[in-house]
Amino acid sequence: MRRILLASLFAFISIHLSAQFTTDQYTYKKSINLRNSNSWAIGGGFSNFIMHGDLRSIGTGNQGNFWNFGGYLYVDKMFNPLLGLEFKVNYNKISGGAQYFSDIYEVLYVDNTNITNNLFFEGRAYGAELNLIFSFSNLYEHLTRKWHVSGYFGMGYHQYNSSLYERNPDGSRDLLVDFGFNPARNSIRQASSIYLTAQLGIKYRVSKRVDIEFRPSWYFNYEDHLDAAISNKQDWETFFVNHLGVTIKLGKEKVFTIWGEDDLKDSIGSPGIQLVDTDKDGVIDQLDKEPNTPEGVMVYANGVSVDSDGDKIPDYKDECRFEPGPENNNGCPVLGDRDKDGIPDRKDKCIDVKGLERYEGCPDNESLKLTEVVEVLNYSKNIYFDTASNEIKSANYYTMLDEVANIMLKNPNVSFSVSGYTDDRGEENYNQKLSERRANEARLYLIARGVEEDRISSAGYGELNPKYDNSTSQGRQLNRRVEIKSVGPYEKKTKVIIDRKN
Repeated sequence: MRRILLASLFAFISIHLSAQFTTDQYTYKKSINLRNSNSWAIGGGFSNFIMHGDLRSIGTGNQGNFWNFGGYLYVDKMFNPLLGLEFKVNYNKISGGAQYFSDIYEVLYVDNTNITNNLFFEGRAYGAELNLIFSFSNLYEHLTRKWHVSGYFGMGYHQYNSSLYERNPDGSRDLLVDFGFNPARNSIRQASSIYLTAQLGIKYRVSKRVDIEFRPSWYFNYEDHLDAAISNKQDWETFFVNHLGVTIKLGKEKVFTIWGEDDLKDSIGSPGIQLVDTDKDGVIDQLDKEPNTPEGVMVYANGVSVDSDGDKIPDYKDECRFEPGPENNNGCPVLGDRDKDGIPDRKDKCIDVKGLERYEGCPDNESLKLTEVVEVLNYSKNIYFDTASNEIKSANYYTMLDEVANIMLKNPNVSFSVSGYTDDRGEENYNQKLSERRANEARLYLIARGVEEDRISSAGYGELNPKYDNSTSQGRQLNRRVEIKSVGPYEKKTKVIIDRKN
């Protein structure tokens, strides 16, 4: 059961890593066009097998250490600078003896035999494995230069002919059991097992074609007879293999997938390797999902144009970038024609008075001039309130009212109206009173900043004239608002003093 759980956990981790590092987060990390880099490599070298089971290759008793050498070959395919796949074949001599500090315990399936200092095993093993390659170096560095560290995680299958011996005092040996021989198996003289492996590869780049690699590896064997000894004490059978070899990078390109910088500098003039930012938005073309946005347009990290109101119309094409609207209305909400003068409210400078197109919806040129003040105040409609409250929502809106008061003071010949609104929640009469209180709250604040009382009128319109959909919480929030507009010229009233004595 423990072996099955371990295998399941290993498979889960491998799949999770594979999924995690093929995302845009990884893509953002790298800057090599992989279509123009080499991704295939072959390699091979010498290996050293170290058994760690009932019998061990190192740390044994009077028989000393057992040095087991072999060889390996592999083919690597990198899918990107972080992930790849490896197919590897191995051949090793295998041997080991009893530990000098071991307690004496019974060897199963061999009559009257205990683990003692004079037991040892010998054999050979060969097999193949499939490994997921994961680059640790490219996870933290932009491009590695000379040293590269990778992890290899996979599963394999091997066959072996382990035999258990007992060494006699005169130096001769007696065969106790041969786990490679079993007439019930189809392949006589060969036992077999699957195994899991985790390996750490440390590469040094010698040249653009050649790397040297040292790779210590840990293996978990599914069967318990690799060392030709089965017991009730040591049922977790593991072994280690150290690899030292050479990697040959294949392909005609100068850049190999896991390496960079020096190769990249040498290839800076090659097609597909240059780091080009066509639209000058700070995102290179290889990572830019919209590589042809106009110069100066604000974009997200992936090069996509910013869309502030989420209406799928980028801000640089959206005439109302903070208010969602359809594309056929240039991104602005459809608000109709309130004064019925044939000019849409969106383009009408005098929205409540019938006017002419040449005066942008105003009746005459003088009225149009008055709307210039309104243009400056348009943002003041973003003064919002909490539900069932006439208290302004945050300090930011008081700052906006301060700016509005300054504009009023700079335009002393213009009078203004303050209009309050609510959402459609609650009773109609309650909403009417609430909107009046909201409008008056803003009016009193402006008066306190020095604006003449008779220049500012206030009125509440309750839940009338909603600008947004009241069926959503966001729409209701935006409908709980105050709007400030110019309403015409202002003439300062002169007080008349009456002398009652005459």
